[in-house]
This record gives sequence, structure tokens and C-alpha cells, in this order.
Amino acid sequence: MIIWYLFPGWLLAASVEAKVSASEVIEGNSAELYIRAQGDEVAFPEILEIEGATVVGTSMQSSHTMSYVNGAMKSEKITTKVIGFVPQKDLTIPSYAVKIDGQVYKTEPISITVSASKAPQLKADARYLFELRSEKREVMKGESFVVNLYLSLSDQIQGATLADFADPMMQDFYSKPLGEPKQYRQNGNTVIEKQYLLTAKQEGNFTIGAATVKLGEADLRRRDLFGRYATQWYAISSNALMVQVKPQPLKSDLIGEFTLNATVDATEVEANKPVNLTIRIEGKGNVEDFEFPPYTIEGVTIFSDDANIESRVDNGEIYSSYTKSFAMISDKDFTIPAKSFTVYNPKTSQLEKLEIASYAVSVKGDTNALAATVPHETIPSKVESSIEKSTSVSQSEKTRQSQPTVWWIPVLSFAAGMVVMYLLLKWWASRGQKQKIYGKDEALHLLYPHINDDPEIEEMVRKLYSRKHGDKRIDIDKKVLKRLINKVQHRKD
Repeated sequence: MIIWYLFPGWLLAASVEAKVSASEVIEGNSAELYIRAQGDEVAFPEILEIEGATVVGTSMQSSHTMSYVNGAMKSEKITTKVIGFVPQKDLTIPSYAVKIDGQVYKTEPISITVSASKAPQLKADARYLFELRSEKREVMKGESFVVNLYLSLSDQIQGATLADFADPMMQDFYSKPLGEPKQYRQNGNTVIEKQYLLTAKQEGNFTIGAATVKLGEADLRRRDLFGRYATQWYAISSNALMVQVKPQPLKSDLIGEFTLNATVDATEVEANKPVNLTIRIEGKGNVEDFEFPPYTIEGVTIFSDDANIESRVDNGEIYSSYTKSFAMISDKDFTIPAKSFTVYNPKTSQLEKLEIASYAVSVKGDTNALAATVPHETIPSKVESSIEKSTSVSQSEKTRQSQPTVWWIPVLSFAAGMVVMYLLLKWWASRGQKQKIYGKDEALHLLYPHINDDPEIEEMVRKLYSRKHGDKRIDIDKKVLKRLINKVQHRKD
């Protein structure tokens, strides 16, 4: 039975799908290609080899499901062809044509890499091997390195089972697992391999503690009530590793061999339109703990996303990339300042500098153009005469107010007003309509990513930006602001 959810990211091609059991295969191990087609009549191609790799087995699986959707019965038939093969080198599985219900559909090509195992050999008389290994036992403070944990199990162990696994103790290092554990065959034994990325915190001599696990073996002398063999458990542990951490010869922001690329999408924009700066650092070494210093430019609102960090291990070496973007908006010309940081290169024992150039950004349009688009209110003549009339009335009211009044009338009016206010507040509380008040910065942060989605949102961002920079002539309609924020938050949900 194939458990599809174990395989991430199906490659879709119309109504046919292709997937491999693993994109990286240890030398000497087999891989499986799954071609999954949906349709009643399916004709798969005959595959005898895959880019020079001989096919060692083929099987077919199918499932048929019935469902009732919108008052109609729906039938779905899925047929899967499983092809086993043993790749000897890196290869790309080609696109295959599958005929489904009279139409031809094609799968997407899939790349596979083949690598040699570095797992220690299990001795002929040994039942298992549990070992920690590292190609580096001497590092600098701040330098990253890879530790491999291998568990090899002999086929002599009947019904081998593992439980209660505990990672090595690495409290003196910053650590994280690298990918998922691998399981493969080597010289007739089963090997489980797990990798860790460690970074030295401080100078000194430190120990990476042993990993532990419980190994279960079927006890052929005992059975339970259902005739199943009992399990005999053994607590096993790996070795420990000693690592010497030396001081870094020259202090730097990063350690390794890196290149930097920085780009801006425009150096001339309209007022309050964003300029996007993207920074990418990549090369040999670890960037997991690197923090790019933020930009601060007077009169410029700056938004940035979280850095995208990717790491991989190739022949025991760490390769990584760091990508971060900044969006900058202003209503006047500004300059993105130059930035630089240092990299210590262990290969050359030299301190290198990676630099980001400065960029002069020209902002087109008058800085007061937005205010000009919002017309000042003029008072029509009819309104003016009503104002004059109300003014004369108010004068006569003043004359009347100078005369004696009955004392209880204002007291009664005040009491009635308090009762009405109480009832209104109670009614409002019962409806539970407490609306959150958003500040300019928070509203800008919520709306800015959506300025290209809706002209009304773009206009509101412009107004918020102008108010933020002191233009009090701009009026922000709080009801409209609340509606737009609800709109973008609904999209996220």
C-alpha cells in the first residue's frame, strides 16, 4: 500500500501526476517512480529503463471511490504504476506520456541525485553500530559545522524496533537538525542517518553528549495471548565527541566564503510609491544567525519582510543563502545609504568586506500634490445666509437668557439626558461592537502590502502617509479605514 501523504509536493500535469520516493538516493539503493493517473481508461507507457538505470520491478495499484456531490453521484478511479529502479549516477527522469480516456497527458521531469554513504561499516560479528561523527573537531568561535549520527542495524536482529530516541546533548552549541533522517541499505544492513548543524558559542573544550535510543528485538522464546512474539528491549547509546573551539583570529559578521548581490527595482518613482531593495547573500558557510542591520532614513517609511534562509550540506560542507527585501516610500527625494559587513574567510585567513552601494532615489511630483487633490470646502451662499440667520437668533437667545428662568427646567433636562446616555451605552455594550482603533503606523503596516490590489487601499495609504508626516489638511474617514482593514484581514483568513 502506498501512503501518499508521506510524499511532499506532487508534481501536477493535467490529470496525471508523477513522484519519486526520494530526490536523493544513497549509492546502491533503489528508488521508486510513481505515475498516478485519474480516469476510467488509462494506458501507461512501457518503461524498461530510466536514463540508463535498469528497472528492477513494476507493479500496478488502483482505487475506485464513489461520492455524492450536489445531488449527483461522482465516480473517481485512480490508477498508479510503480516502477522500481537503481540509479547509479545523477539523472533526470524524463517526461512520460499517459493516455487517459482518449487524451494524452504528460508528466513533468524529475531530478534525482546519487550520493555515497559516509556511514561507518558494521563489523561482520556486530549486531548494531550507533556512532556520532564530525569531519571537524577543531573550529573557531562562531563557526558552524556538521555532526552526523549513524545507526546501523544488522539483519541478524529479528523484528528490529526503535523507541524513545533522544538527540545528542549539545547545550554548548547552537544546534538544529538538517532535514529529515535518511534510511537506506548498506552492505546488507539498514542504516538510519541524521544530521545536525552546530555553531560554536564560545571558546574552550566542549563535549557533544551521546544520543540514546531503545532497540527492540523479537523474543522468539515468548509469545503473547495472540501468538505474537514478545519484544526484548535494550537501551543503547552512541559515543560522545570532543570539540575544541578556538578564538576567531579576526572578528567578523560572518565566517565563510560568500558573495553578495543587491538590486533596486527603480531609482525614479512617483510620490508615495514604493522602491524595493532586495539583498541576497550566498556561499559556503552558515547564515542562520546572521541579522542584517535595519535601514533608517529620515522622512522615509520602510517595510521589510523576514529573511528567507536556506541551508544544505554537500560533501560535508555547509552552503546557505540569505535573502531579505525592503520597501521604501516617500514623498520627496531620498538616498538609500551604503552598508557593509565583514566576512572572515578561513581558506585565506583574510577579512573580507561585502558592500551594498548607496542608491539615490528621485521622487517625481510636488510633495503637496496629495493635499491639492483634496479640495478645501467652500460655503455656499444659502448656507452663509442660514449662518447669519442663526447668529441673529443666537443674539436674541442671549437677550432672553438674561431674563429669570424656572430652576427645575435645566435640572430635568440634565436628568433626562443622563438617562438617554445610559440607555445608549447599555444598548451599545449589549451589541458588543467595540471597535479597535488603529494608529497610523499599524494601519500603514496592514494596508501597505495590498496597495496594488485595490485603488481605494492605495489612496488610503497615501492619506495615512501624508498625515503621518504632519499634513493636517488630510481627513481620514475612520469608517472607511476600518472597512479597508477588515477587508485585507478577511483576505488573510
